[in-house]
Amino acid sequence: MLILDGGLSLLATLAMLVVGIILLILLVKVVLFIAIPGILALVVWFMTKDPFLTGATFLIIAVLTIIFKR
Repeated sequence: MLILDGGLSLLATLAMLVVGIILLILLVKVVLFIAIPGILALVVWFMTKDPFLTGATFLIIAVLTIIFKR
């Protein structure tokens, strides 16, 4: 097995790289998923200052986003 200067094998380095890329992709997807409901909830918060309506807006838009995937 090839040992690199850091003591990790090439296979372990590639495995960590793949896991890192997958985690980065998942993080971006989560941020994009939360962005639209978050923006709409923020608009509702500025208009009403009601935490219940803000939370309800966020949940309803998030569920609708899941149901009607692009």
